[in-house]
Amino acid sequence: MVSLLTIGLSDMRTYFVRTIGLVLFAVLLLAQCTSERDSSAAGDSSMQISPSDEFKVMTFNLRYDNPDDGENKWSNRKTFASDVIRNSGASMIGIQEGLHHQVVGLDSLLPDFTYVGVGRDDGATKGEYTAIFVDTTRLEVIEESTFWLSETPDRPSVGWDASMERIATYALVMPRQKGQGTMQRTMQGTVQRTMAFGNRPLLVVNGHFDHRGKTSRTEAARLIQDKVEELRQFGAMEAVPVIVMGDFNASPSSEAMGVFSSFLTDAYHGATTSPEGPVATYNAFEVIDGGYQDPEGRIDYVFLSDEFAVNSYAAIDEIRDGRYVSDHFPILVGLSVQKQ
Repeated sequence: MVSLLTIGLSDMRTYFVRTIGLVLFAVLLLAQCTSERDSSAAGDSSMQISPSDEFKVMTFNLRYDNPDDGENKWSNRKTFASDVIRNSGASMIGIQEGLHHQVVGLDSLLPDFTYVGVGRDDGATKGEYTAIFVDTTRLEVIEESTFWLSETPDRPSVGWDASMERIATYALVMPRQKGQGTMQRTMQGTVQRTMAFGNRPLLVVNGHFDHRGKTSRTEAARLIQDKVEELRQFGAMEAVPVIVMGDFNASPSSEAMGVFSSFLTDAYHGATTSPEGPVATYNAFEVIDGGYQDPEGRIDYVFLSDEFAVNSYAAIDEIRDGRYVSDHFPILVGLSVQKQ
């Protein structure tokens, strides 16, 4: 070790100059490395949804865990269901009919996902969910809620001529960036981050309409339209992109689906490539080779706002151990942002 006591004044001056020079060099080098690292992180868009990226969404009626389903009971299908979701590459999945233990069980089988939603009977854990599963490696939820498809949407209730409680769940999501934490709204209601969609989140709504009440289906669609228009005005920002999906128990020519088509695009008709798989989406667990081609049998949908281009559409009719994954075909849609 060099000691100042052992060197002369001239040598001491030289020593200090060299030392200061080394310190300045180290500081400049560190600043350059930090700048390059920050630039690299800022330019890393792998966790964003940008106009050049495709992402996928899925609507999936799980079929509730009915003990009378025999070989098609949930315990025989749950691994199949999680595999379908995982293999699809979907970032967001809207499920219908899932009971609490089904939703929690799927969540445990999908470690990269989280879900939002509640049971329709009590707004907690009882009854079927319209949960939305979100890939947390790509997206984060900044707001979510469930509402009842009825005249009193803020509490458990049966609407119009429906046979039972029906619900829809929504989530406002943002693409996640590496190294950044959860976002918060400011006092003005804006989001403190510059992201894809021009500082806007993405609104996803997942619903399940009644299978009997025709009036309830139409009114439920109108209620969702009103909710979408309300939620699209996120603080002071421009209208956000919207995805509405679910099991709507209605044919494409129905009045209810006409409501959605009046302000959104049906992904089945918007795809730039030919739709794959069956046309009709309900199969009752009956495997029919080449079947389910009736257009009026399509009751599961993905609707989109104009910000999206539909790159692909597929009804998944995979068979494992002689059975389908559910009594509905999951619908998988590939999307990209075409307008910011």
